[in-house]
Amino acid sequence: MRDVNPRITLGHYGRLDNLDEICLGFQLANLVVFDIKNSVLVNLKTDQFARRETADCNANLTSFLDTCITINPSGISESDKRLRLFGYSLKGRAKDWLNALPKGTITLWEQLKRKFLDRYFPTTKYLALKKEIAGFKQQEKETLYDAWKRFKISLKKCPGHKYSSMDQIL
Repeated sequence: MRDVNPRITLGHYGRLDNLDEICLGFQLANLVVFDIKNSVLVNLKTDQFARRETADCNANLTSFLDTCITINPSGISESDKRLRLFGYSLKGRAKDWLNALPKGTITLWEQLKRKFLDRYFPTTKYLALKKEIAGFKQQEKETLYDAWKRFKISLKKCPGHKYSSMDQIL
């Protein structure tokens, strides 16, 4: 007589049965498919964000959005296009972070952008950059031109700083 229920060992509980699902990485709630030109992929991978202390996630987003403008697949919304392409702009731990997001939880680009900024541009970093802008001073032996350029870079690193043009001059 043959045993209907095969013997299950502890090894069976530790074994992965669906290896395809593990290899998929970040999964959109609404899967969109379109051809991505090689030049777009090269552009996205040129300066990938990798979660280093010196990495500027806002510069990554700016570069990413600039690249997104160059591709316009028909029938695909801007949000879906950005969701599909964003993973190519990341590498290392940042890519691991993206791939660890629960499957199907992201439906809009704004959701993913918010999660990315919450992770890599937290409030503490935002406040530190605002403080740096508020306390900005021209350095000794620094030309006015170089100081102004450095100040503008500080402003760019802190989008949403809410300093008016008048506040910036004072």
